[in-house]
Amino acid sequence: MNTQKKSKKDIILVVDDQPNNLKVISSVLGESYSLSFANNGVNALKILDGLTPDLVLLDVMMPEMDGYEVCQHIKSNEKTKDIPVIFLTAKTDIEDIIKAFKAGAVDYITKPFNIMELKVRVSNHINLKHAHSELEEANKKLIKLNHEKDKFFTIIAHDLRNPFIGITSLSKIMLDQLKSNDFENMEEYVQEINNASKNAYNLLKNLLNWARSQTGRMEFTPTLLSVFSLLEETVNLLKESASLKGINLINTVPADIEIVGDKEMLSVVFRNIISNAIKFTKTGGTIRIEAIQNESELTIQVIDSGIGMTPKMIEDIFKIDKSSGRKGTNGEPSTGLGLLLCKEFIEKHNGTITVTSEVNVGSVFAISLPLASA
Repeated sequence: MNTQKKSKKDIILVVDDQPNNLKVISSVLGESYSLSFANNGVNALKILDGLTPDLVLLDVMMPEMDGYEVCQHIKSNEKTKDIPVIFLTAKTDIEDIIKAFKAGAVDYITKPFNIMELKVRVSNHINLKHAHSELEEANKKLIKLNHEKDKFFTIIAHDLRNPFIGITSLSKIMLDQLKSNDFENMEEYVQEINNASKNAYNLLKNLLNWARSQTGRMEFTPTLLSVFSLLEETVNLLKESASLKGINLINTVPADIEIVGDKEMLSVVFRNIISNAIKFTKTGGTIRIEAIQNESELTIQVIDSGIGMTPKMIEDIFKIDKSSGRKGTNGEPSTGLGLLLCKEFIEKHNGTITVTSEVNVGSVFAISLPLASA
């Protein structure tokens, strides 16, 4: 017998073979909880196949299957093992009470019921269950945050160290050559030091932005923005990097499109997406920035003719614990942290970022944002 009501109330499954007991419990708890009823242990277990209550009130003395056996079944099932069970019993011998707790009960209530005792015990154990669930959820989040923190420090320890190792090594070679008036390859060394310095600076900016974002110190400040101007600033900032690889960087976004957004965050997004495209596009390639607009949404596409990605790479691209550190076509370092920032900042704008790619053909990063008038 199952008379569960559709409600957001906490759910209690009451198992008792005596109709009068079910009637009393219904009158005491019916207003505060959503009640389901079973008149024996077999029916109770059938109900639990499709229902996950917050608490089970379980009679001890029943035909076919007593309360102890029902409780053991509940506790041996992965789906139901965490549901608190309170026994309803006329037995008060210490042996019976011990048997109840050994079967997995969290408490027992003696018959005939004391109304206030019934209410308080039920309320206490449901609150304890909710507190335990919240604690478990918080623990899972803490484990995830610790894992992300470990990855964060790995990036700092490994990827930030590499540019400085290069700078230190090259500067020592230059000093040794200068002492002997040997100027061979000096221009090449200076260029490599300059590139290493830029890589370190960009990584530091991403690390600082990530830290600010994770600690809630990066405020979302929306203003009306020209998308073309924002992208043109980014293109001008990165055109030297594109030029060094002979990459044609083209911004075709119309000048009249406006969105409401945080300029700093969107600048970080566009800088990282376009910089990423340059990094993974071979010498002589092309990167186009296009806009697709409808009544409510603007999509900015960064389309490159780069080396592309496998489906597995795309699946993991926005996961801090799965970022591969894949090097660019000229050996440029990559941590994946910039793309994580992009996803987080776009989501703050109620937007989305998606990726399509084909190996040795290229990639398309599509950033969709609500329009200013939406």
